[in-house]
Amino acid sequence: MAPRDKIITFRPDNDTFDAMASLREREGVPFSEQIRRALRAWLESKGVMKADRKRARTRKRKE
Repeated sequence: MAPRDKIITFRPDNDTFDAMASLREREGVPFSEQIRRALRAWLESKGVMKADRKRARTRKRKE
């Protein structure tokens, strides 16, 4: 992944931090990726960002 130009810090509530730590332990998703996914989904729902295009599924070959 390319380095970012901007760095943002924030202080989550204790319950938010605990939930994120639990997810990190259970599924191995780092804090930064959890935040990135949540922000993108929220911004898409607000109409500020466009959703990523979904890739077409590959076709099954007939045998």
